[in-house]
Amino acid sequence: MSSRSPTSRLAPLKLVSACVAVGLHAAVLAMVLSAPVVEVAQGRPEALDVQFVELGPAIEPEPVAAAAPQPQVETPPEPEIIPEPEPIIEPEPEPVIEPEPEPEPEPVVETPEPESITEPPPPEPKPKPKPKPKPKPKPTPKPVQQPQATPPAPRVSVAQAATAGGAKKASEARGDPVAVDPDRPRTVGQVDYLGKRPSPVYPRISQRRGEQGRVVLRVLISPLGQVAHVSVRSSSGHARLDEAAVDAMRTARFRPYTENGIAYKALVDIPFDFVL
Repeated sequence: MSSRSPTSRLAPLKLVSACVAVGLHAAVLAMVLSAPVVEVAQGRPEALDVQFVELGPAIEPEPVAAAAPQPQVETPPEPEIIPEPEPIIEPEPEPVIEPEPEPEPEPVVETPEPESITEPPPPEPKPKPKPKPKPKPKPTPKPVQQPQATPPAPRVSVAQAATAGGAKKASEARGDPVAVDPDRPRTVGQVDYLGKRPSPVYPRISQRRGEQGRVVLRVLISPLGQVAHVSVRSSSGHARLDEAAVDAMRTARFRPYTENGIAYKALVDIPFDFVL
């Protein structure tokens, strides 16, 4: 290290002392100038004694021997203090403000418009009743003529039948007109049944009372073979037996009676015997 001279060391001290002296003078001058002016009512103003003090030469301080530099002791660096992290303060959740429910709209009550009252149309005049036609007189029904009981045809011998048959064939061969009534029933002595011959039911009362007899029925057979009409030709003497025979005959069915391939009505007598 280079050593400095004592003059160079005192130069700063002189400068400092000069500055201090100037500062003191400035302070005194400032106090004088800032002092309040006192007006004296009477007499002349008092004289101020101002003494000027001369400053002597600045006393140079004695040089101080420079102290030997002390060895610098390296201080270990202080450990960095890691500041503790401040706790994170979670913001409090803002309260959820539920919106106020909207007021329900008041139901609008529709006032029904008054119905226009229409006057009913005047009633139409009733039409005049038409005169009722006079009822036509009903035709009086003609009485139903029951077929008259015809006696059974007499038996014809074989010779007479052959003669009658020959004469009929001869008349047909000559072309003679034969008067035939299609509505007139043909009286026959025998007919064929379709199925079994009906058997009447013997009434129990008649059996207890011992009623017996023979009933002959006259039966009119239609061209279709059905029973068109039945009547009692000869009674047994007991009405219950006659009715039983009639009920049985109404259920009978026959083969149609035909002549030359044409079906005609037939009239036949059929007997029933009630025997105990």
